Amino acid sequence: MKRKFLMVLGVVLAVAVAVAVAGEGQEQHHGAAQPQDPRFDFLKRLAGTWVGEAAEPGKPANTVEFHVTAGGHAVEEREFVGTPMEMVTLYHVEGQELVATHYCMIGNRPRLTAARKVVDDTLAFSCAGKPGGAASHDDEHVHSWSLRLEDDGRLLYSAELVKAGKVTEAPALVLTRQEETARR
Repeated sequence: MKRKFLMVLGVVLAVAVAVAVAGEGQEQHHGAAQPQDPRFDFLKRLAGTWVGEAAEPGKPANTVEFHVTAGGHAVEEREFVGTPMEMVTLYHVEGQELVATHYCMIGNRPRLTAARKVVDDTLAFSCAGKPGGAASHDDEHVHSWSLRLEDDGRLLYSAELVKAGKVTEAPALVLTRQEETARR
């Protein structure tokens, strides 16, 4: 009798462990915790619509939208929203790195990696190898950018485009958050 009881108890425990393990697997798949990374949190705080002054009189102002998506696991950025120059950058945490893939209007998609820390409310990114869709790293591509959140709430956005190791453009934007949130 004691032996039969121990066998039944063993089966019940085995089933309980199997159910618990299966439940953990589903929980990770359907309700995985959001990344805990101060750099990623910095990007999430930018959610909304930001507008910069027009670069030239008569030209439309640049609009940049940040949108937290994928259950909090990614941040989508759209630049030059609603223009033929519209571009998309997707940010996500991969292991210990915060990475960005920039889908550029010049037809490539450089992958950039964030600096290890946000320093003085500035988050900097730099190219992490050959831009996707480019023949080599010498092809023109967005090589780096930084986002600085000023005390007055403005966002300073500066970037460098590089070709054959030389900076070809260094655009800088001063953006102000709009009262409304991003469209999506």
